[in-house]
Amino acid sequence: MKNQVKKYVIENKQIRIYLLKGTQIYTKVNELNLDNFSKEYFTDALNITALLNALDTSNQRTSFTFLSSQGMNKLSTESFSNHNITGTAEILDNNDTLKGGTLQSVTSSDEQLGTSHTSHSLLYFDDLYQNIEDYYTQSEQLPTYVFPLSSRKNPENIVLLIQPLPFANQKVITNVLDTTSSIKSAMAHDTFENVIDQLSSLFSNWTFLESVDIDYSCSCSKDMFLGLIFSLSREELDEIFSNNEVLEAHCPLCGKKYTFTSEEIAKYLQ
Repeated sequence: MKNQVKKYVIENKQIRIYLLKGTQIYTKVNELNLDNFSKEYFTDALNITALLNALDTSNQRTSFTFLSSQGMNKLSTESFSNHNITGTAEILDNNDTLKGGTLQSVTSSDEQLGTSHTSHSLLYFDDLYQNIEDYYTQSEQLPTYVFPLSSRKNPENIVLLIQPLPFANQKVITNVLDTTSSIKSAMAHDTFENVIDQLSSLFSNWTFLESVDIDYSCSCSKDMFLGLIFSLSREELDEIFSNNEVLEAHCPLCGKKYTFTSEEIAKYLQ
């Protein structure tokens, strides 16, 4: 069982529609030893990563790190060009919100250990979907909108991504967004196929492009946790180097532990 993203274009090919059925994400996160607060945050982070993985056609790996305002909570996800995703959740204080925290994005080619590009942005919302929309705006990429359509108890875990193309008419964009906002609550308990049927009846020129399987699985390795190194703050790095500390990373799926010595960390950051 893998997660599935179906891709469409609508309104005379002016707007991309990506629809995630994240049943695998829902199932595996709910098997983790996390409280409901942590599970919801982690599910949202993985949903976003799965959709952006399907959106990105380049040969690269991308990591996202959401850090809360007081630094007590961290969500880190990794996305690979083979359509595999993974992640870690460190939630220490349920009262420490994401609003006022930071989002770090790191991209590199699949063959590289070092980074090719790192960006930082502030988190203005406690909602991960709103934050990723704001991230696309701040980074001057194509405007991207994300709508969770399922209730938290719907195992199909359906999330919709809308991305207008550069030539899209603003009135068309506004109509699509307003229509989606007005009907999303009615789909909270619907199946994936019913959601597709409803959306295809609302928008013109609904055209199927392809389906992509996104695997949230435990094909873990040490390299897959390099994003944690690149997400460390300067203060954290200084403490590691000055005290010759060892950084530990635990796979959230199988529990396997990976360690990085200060010498290794310095090498990766060169």
